[in-house]
Amino acid sequence: MNHPLRIFLVDDHKLVRDGIRAMLLGNLSFKVVGTAGNAEEFFIQLEESAPDICVLDVQLPGKNGVEIAEILKEKHSRVKILILTALKDDAPVKQCRDIGVEGMISKDSGKDTYLEALEALKAGRTFYAGQFTELLLKASSGKSDGMASLSEREIDFVKAFAKGLSHKEIADTLNISPRTVEVHKKNVMDKLGYNNTVDLIKFAIKEGLSTL
Repeated sequence: MNHPLRIFLVDDHKLVRDGIRAMLLGNLSFKVVGTAGNAEEFFIQLEESAPDICVLDVQLPGKNGVEIAEILKEKHSRVKILILTALKDDAPVKQCRDIGVEGMISKDSGKDTYLEALEALKAGRTFYAGQFTELLLKASSGKSDGMASLSEREIDFVKAFAKGLSHKEIADTLNISPRTVEVHKKNVMDKLGYNNTVDLIKFAIKEGLSTL
C-alpha cells in the first residue's frame, strides 16, 4: 500500500491553513504533517515533520515564500514546492520557475485545482496553473523576441558594443555622435530589461551578434 504524501502548509492566515487541512481530510493520497505562519516556525518544524510537499504562500511576514523556496531548493531539494499566490506579476512567477519550484496556483483556486496540482507533483510533474503559464510565456517571449524589439540601428550598436569598442569608436563606426551612442545603449538596455553590460554581451553572443 502506498503511503500518503506528507504535506506542510505555510500561510500567515490560519483560516487558509485550516481550510486546506480540512480539504485534505479523508484523502488517502495526502496527509498534512505540519502548519506554520512564517519562515521561522516552518524551519523549526521542518526536520521533524519531514514533508514531501511544502505548500507555500508568497506573501509572508519576514522571509517571503520565494525566499523560503530558494532555501528549500538549496538545502532540502527532495521537498517539492507548491506556491500559492494572489499576485498577478510575472516577476515572482519567473523567480519560482528559475529556482525550480514545481507548482504554482492562485489563492483563489478551488478544491479541484489544489488536488490536481498536488497529484501532478506527486507524479513527478510540474503544475503552473493557466494564468501563470501565460505569464511565463510572456516573460520568455520578452527575451526570445528581444531582437524583434530592436531597430536596425540599435542592432548595429549591439554588434559594435559586443566587439569591445569604446563609445567614441562606436560613434565613429556608425557615423553618429557619442551622445547618440549613449541614447542607443539606454534604449537597448530598457527594451531588453537588462541592468548591466554583461547581460548585453551575453545577449549579443546568444543572438549571434558578437564576433568574439
